[in-house]
Amino acid sequence: MSVLITGAGLVGSHIARLEQEAGRTPVLFDFAPRPEALADFVDLDKCVLVRGDVANPLDLVAAVKANGVTRIINTAAFGGLTVGSKMAPYTSTQVNVMGAANVLEIARIMGLERVVQVSSSVLYVFSDGGQDKGQYGFEEAYPRPTTIYAANKQAVEGLASAYRHEYGMDVVCVRYTGVFGPWAFGGGGALTTMFEDWLRAAMAGKPVQIAVAGDWIYSKDAAKATHLACWAEGLQDHNFNVAMGRYNSASQIAAAINAAVGKDVATAAPSATASNGPIMNMDRSNTQLGFQPDFPIEAAMRDYLQWIRQHP
Repeated sequence: MSVLITGAGLVGSHIARLEQEAGRTPVLFDFAPRPEALADFVDLDKCVLVRGDVANPLDLVAAVKANGVTRIINTAAFGGLTVGSKMAPYTSTQVNVMGAANVLEIARIMGLERVVQVSSSVLYVFSDGGQDKGQYGFEEAYPRPTTIYAANKQAVEGLASAYRHEYGMDVVCVRYTGVFGPWAFGGGGALTTMFEDWLRAAMAGKPVQIAVAGDWIYSKDAAKATHLACWAEGLQDHNFNVAMGRYNSASQIAAAINAAVGKDVATAAPSATASNGPIMNMDRSNTQLGFQPDFPIEAAMRDYLQWIRQHP
């Protein structure tokens, strides 16, 4: 029994770590894996690292067959997410949508036990319509995405739902809010870069102004929730939010950074604004997955800082 994790990056690496801690050998599948970055979190001698493309179904079939895979966690996504998808809409759709379609179809044909598909809170943020309150026959009854990335994620969740209803497949979707956490230079996304820049500047005693606020999730917690979704039994629902479940104001973020570095250098900018919508409701994730974040913003800053000190 083994789990194939597509996307050996910010979150996939920690899912692999959790699989190793459970005594299993994860299979990490990535278009351009970075062993030097993975080695910070994963024992490379106790995992299988496969170079492959989710947009190529034969790559996925080979990985499943060669490693006795019984479940797939699909974290693979086109780089840059919302911004990247706007710059390369066709390619992002190939990776995000067709990659997920390949995962689902292979799981169906090969009789795999469960697929966990990563989705996004952009579905709540970048949408239009819904003015007709869901009434049948009304043109604006249901919200529609307004960005390529949101359209990709809506399509993926739609496919997941269709595979559940048409074929009785066990498919679970986890909707991440903005994810940040330690990752080697050149990856991890804009939110990761932003937090790392703040922490490194604060360590050096430089003034830091926090101009954003929101409900985010630390990479280790995103992995924890996804790992729980892979193995939880008796689920009543199939879509689960993954977030801290609290609003982190600019002042709270500044205080967390100051406490972590032991210097009073971070402050909230007067123009600080929410960056990713309101607080995500975590009731289903709490009760059905048994998920509780280990890293609220204060703990996340301390943990991130520890990694930064090891990577000057």
